[in-house]
Amino acid sequence: MPELLAEQGRLAFDHRRILTDGVERARAKLENTPLATAFCAREFTVAELRRVYEVVWGTAMDPRNFHRKVTTAPGFVISTGATTTRDGGRPAKLYRAGPAQVLHPPILRPS
Repeated sequence: MPELLAEQGRLAFDHRRILTDGVERARAKLENTPLATAFCAREFTVAELRRVYEVVWGTAMDPRNFHRKVTTAPGFVISTGATTTRDGGRPAKLYRAGPAQVLHPPILRPS
């Protein structure tokens, strides 16, 4: 996503501004809503969810802090009780989107 925003002269008219505004809105929504789960498979690992945040925000996140925030935010994710080895390595727990509409506390962008 940052590559498209960085390219000069590739978008016509005010489309760069429209794209920039849309990306910023998505970045802000990730902080306060469970929007990131919509970009994951029905069942996902915390690492896969973290990757959504990293791509949209354009920054790396600390895996341990992210895992703690995600799994303790009420209603954000629900454990399925299953594990997967699809990314290689040791088995990772699988989660699905929970019923939360708003994240409290929010997951804030690194500054």
